[in-house]
Amino acid sequence: MGRTMERRRLKPVRLFSSDLDGTLAGNRDASRRFAAFWQGLDAPTRPLLVYNSGRLVDDILSFIVEEGLPPADLVIGGVGTMMAGDALDGLQAEYADFIGGSYDAASIAELVGDFPGIEPQPDHYQHDHKSSWYLHGASTERLSALEQRIAGGEMQVKIVYSSDRDLDILPSNADKGNALVWLCGKLGIALDEVVVAGDTGNDADMFLLDGVRGIIPANGRDELRLRLSGKDRVYQAKAREADGVIEGLRHWFER
Repeated sequence: MGRTMERRRLKPVRLFSSDLDGTLAGNRDASRRFAAFWQGLDAPTRPLLVYNSGRLVDDILSFIVEEGLPPADLVIGGVGTMMAGDALDGLQAEYADFIGGSYDAASIAELVGDFPGIEPQPDHYQHDHKSSWYLHGASTERLSALEQRIAGGEMQVKIVYSSDRDLDILPSNADKGNALVWLCGKLGIALDEVVVAGDTGNDADMFLLDGVRGIIPANGRDELRLRLSGKDRVYQAKAREADGVIEGLRHWFER
């Protein structure tokens, strides 16, 4: 009875923020089913759609066309380091100023480039506020050693590691969750009016925001599930990729 009453008190969903690869993308038939589902929602009450991806913004915009996904109202790219959308004038420049600070991608590359086992990701994954690397199967100890090296360089940054391979070094106030908080503040949307979806560790910062509701598709990685252990309002879908997202949205829309 208590959980039923809690669900009845949930606010309507005003914004949906989703990862792409492994979440809304990964099965093109399912991605197209999501597009049909989303476009079939009642337009006046349909939430804002935000793609929140590790891909850079231009890559996101071309990728969603290839995958048959619906156009987004707003886009967060580069693991929370860039933003674009027609809904807010001057959004991209204002957000870049917010996270910019003293971040220096070239200095970061010089500092970590000879760390054992690390390899730079291709140039199309890099930009002024995101330094991205491959570090396969890194243990907690190896990540701690890398963090200590960066700390010795007195840089205000954070490390985001996911998929047992992908390492992003970001401004200290940038990640998928902080970007979403900033965006919701600009839009006047409360976090308990937001649903998020993702499948890897770099999505965890969205799920960990107070009040948000979450969806993990069946193919979601254990690294994400472990970070969210014990957290309420996370729907574990039985279906994979975009089909699991549809399942989760139906769950939350009905509450």
